[in-house]
Amino acid sequence: MFTMEAVFLPMIGEEESFEIIENPKTEKAIEKDSAEALLDKAKAKTAVLADEAEMSIVELQNLLGKTKTGTATRVEKDRLLSLNSKLSALKKDIAEAKTIEKDAELFFLHAKASSKVKEVNLAMREKDIRRALLAVRSAESVDLAFILDCTGSMGSYIASAKNSIRDIIKCVASTNSSMNLRLALVGYRDINDSKRFEVLDFVSSVGAFEDFLANLSADGGGDTPEDLAGAIQQANSLTWTQPSKVVFIIADAPCHGTEFHLFGDDSYPGGSPGIDIISELQNLQEKAGVQGTMSLTFGRILNDTNQMVQRFRGSGITIDEVGIEEASKLTKTVTASVRKSIFKTVTALGKPGASVSFAPLTNVDDLLKRDFSRKSSDTSLKAYTISPSHPSAIDWKRQACSKVKIYRNTRINDVSDLQEPLKMGLLKFVDVVKRKHGPRRTDKTFESTMLMRRAPSPFAEGEIRLAFHGQLAKHEDDLCKKTHAMVMKSFKHVGVGVNDRDQYLKQMEVSAIAHFLANEYNSFKPSHCKMVHVLPVLVIEEEDETNETSGNRRFCAEAPLPSGGTEFTKYSNNTGYWDGDHLDETLLRFTKYTYEVTSGYIIVTDLQGVQKGNQFYLTDPVILCKDILRFGNTNLGEKFIAKCIESTVGHLKENGWD
Repeated sequence: MFTMEAVFLPMIGEEESFEIIENPKTEKAIEKDSAEALLDKAKAKTAVLADEAEMSIVELQNLLGKTKTGTATRVEKDRLLSLNSKLSALKKDIAEAKTIEKDAELFFLHAKASSKVKEVNLAMREKDIRRALLAVRSAESVDLAFILDCTGSMGSYIASAKNSIRDIIKCVASTNSSMNLRLALVGYRDINDSKRFEVLDFVSSVGAFEDFLANLSADGGGDTPEDLAGAIQQANSLTWTQPSKVVFIIADAPCHGTEFHLFGDDSYPGGSPGIDIISELQNLQEKAGVQGTMSLTFGRILNDTNQMVQRFRGSGITIDEVGIEEASKLTKTVTASVRKSIFKTVTALGKPGASVSFAPLTNVDDLLKRDFSRKSSDTSLKAYTISPSHPSAIDWKRQACSKVKIYRNTRINDVSDLQEPLKMGLLKFVDVVKRKHGPRRTDKTFESTMLMRRAPSPFAEGEIRLAFHGQLAKHEDDLCKKTHAMVMKSFKHVGVGVNDRDQYLKQMEVSAIAHFLANEYNSFKPSHCKMVHVLPVLVIEEEDETNETSGNRRFCAEAPLPSGGTEFTKYSNNTGYWDGDHLDETLLRFTKYTYEVTSGYIIVTDLQGVQKGNQFYLTDPVILCKDILRFGNTNLGEKFIAKCIESTVGHLKENGWD
């Protein structure tokens, strides 16, 4: 019997009143080699029988000749009768053998076609994964430029930069081992200083960078503001080439120009002569290019620079600000900036695996009919408008109900169950007879349909799906009850295979496995770590096929995330990135646990959701698996499993949680 989990799913009926009664076994792929061996065996048997029949016919003809001439002995006459009987039996055996051979040949052809379908699916997935790997490796190619105030008050920060650079590289490499880092530095002082700028263009050699730093000294400066504008202009002249570009500014004083500060000793109240710092910052941002990103971070030492940063932001400059009141914080803050830049570049290229590709083939007919040259025209984005407001009671009453079927995975009993696709079935209701001493189940079943209402517009969107407010219940009067509220998610694109039932069932399977592993983790987690819950999913399908072509017939449905917690946060992604601003030991340990408990077969990634009290509530995870034909397009296989566990372990060690 299927047991609902009331914490996460709506109470769609009494616990005793429904169960999954359709529970088909997972159909295993037909192995071409075994089918071919079966065919060879059938052919061999037919050949043996044919040979035996041919020899018997030759012997029979000889005996018939002797019988005609009257020279046949009694033994030969008896043999003749025996051969007639034998040939009659052989004729029957040969007919049966040929039937078996024909069936074996059809089985082999089916197996061969299935093998071809699998081969094509593997080729498509491997191509997608190679593309994703190239994109991530490209994002891990980083140009990091320091813009460093080198006036007299900055001695400790110059020394920290000298001492920190190798630690920064080591930290980033612990989570991004394929990183290709180039370093540059623009040292600046003030306009009238003898060494206004000291510039090192990008170098790949850490040693060369350290040698340049070794020759820097803190001196110069007169009035409070410094020539940051000139330094930004110098940074624009560096040879930026790599996709992920990072500028880290370290300064304890604002730039020239009274609009940027409140100091009365500015020798250049109109700003550095001939240089518009806002325009220079805009030019720097534009160096991101079409296929890259530019991340600007200001390392704040004193509050004297606050007005300047606010003015930058007010002019449309996107700049992060981090406190480095102590020089010792430099390693951590620069490392975080580089990691953010890499993630930003990956995100700009699109979520790896999330881009619309060919849906997997399901059979040989699909293989023959599929036009692989029409990728762009086979899929298209749905027309939609985001409406973040929640429908009112009146809005719901105006919304028509739809009859829907409910699909659900059967319960997972053990980690070993995860090696094969999960069983799933159609939810059907069981008759319950009410009695004085409690309900009694009968063998009768009701129809499996329920009622659904869905808001006409989505309230949110992700990389690949749209989220709608919805309701689900057995009876129309129950739909508006709070316990029947649902979030219903559908794919953003329509086209060949994109919105097939199989694609939704894969999403349901991912959530079911992640939900199971979270429950297992909660039993073994360290006592100081938080609880982890992954919302389980139902697949709902309208009986009416009207919405089939629009892609709004099927949805993954789950309970809403609990209110009163933190804002919705994306903690990690499926390429190994963790948000340093929301890093939590619990989630790192959970991801590591999923890898270890399955012996590296899968890892649960792309964690997102809310924290409420001492518990995390997560939705829409991704499973990376060695079998790249499972779990949909966001499963990027072994190479990304390796990247994710490397990053996870790196963060645990870096924070002393290992």
